[in-house]
Amino acid sequence: MENYTDPISLFKQTNFSKTIWWQLKVNTSGYQNERENKLVTQIFKNRIFKLIYPNTYQSNHKFSRILVQLYEDGYICWINLDGLIIEKYELRKNENLNNENFSIQDKIPFILKWIKDQTELTNEYLWGGTLGPNFDCSGLIQTAFFKHHIYIPRDSYQIKGFCKHLFYFKESYADLKPGDLLFFGNEEKCDHIGIYKGDGLYYHSSGKNFGRNGIGLDTIENSNDKISLHYKSKLISAGRVLRSYRYDRTIR
Repeated sequence: MENYTDPISLFKQTNFSKTIWWQLKVNTSGYQNERENKLVTQIFKNRIFKLIYPNTYQSNHKFSRILVQLYEDGYICWINLDGLIIEKYELRKNENLNNENFSIQDKIPFILKWIKDQTELTNEYLWGGTLGPNFDCSGLIQTAFFKHHIYIPRDSYQIKGFCKHLFYFKESYADLKPGDLLFFGNEEKCDHIGIYKGDGLYYHSSGKNFGRNGIGLDTIENSNDKISLHYKSKLISAGRVLRSYRYDRTIR
């Protein structure tokens, strides 16, 4: 049996190729840089990646992390070598091209049901969280779609750019459908995301300072609730997922 516990040896065998894809055999964490423990994402077992750095073996450099690009969302992050188990993955040319608009819309009720189920688990807001039960805002939304085989980008501003734009919130929002995504922030950048449930309600994972420190249900209708009012004041726009992400686009 091939020894998957020594990734550097496997990378050496392929001359640290940037075109070969690898599959994770364990859950792992993604970090912002090579040294600090600032979590930016969590990565499920069986997700696929390719190597960005190192691109050659340097015998005088002891690697503790590698820089990778994830297949399903194009995200780039650092992962630890310690405890990493991988195997080579043969990418099929037609992979990730079979999700059309109608099939995505058919899955929305199941996506919303999955999120509702997460609200019933003990959870709190976790920056970088995607594995659950603790999520950040975009981690909750991305994982909900991933669980139903729809790939979308990792961060809220990336998802905003990826979705079909529906409208800005200076206009009426009567045309919102369940499963539409709500984007929050300011004129410069989107920094929060939720998913519309219907009847003016949406799910989101919000932090301690202005939110519920976990997954909650809030409203875009008039309300006396301080948290709902805070997020309503930051609503930017709405979007709809009409396609699945393509691996040959890079997002960071």
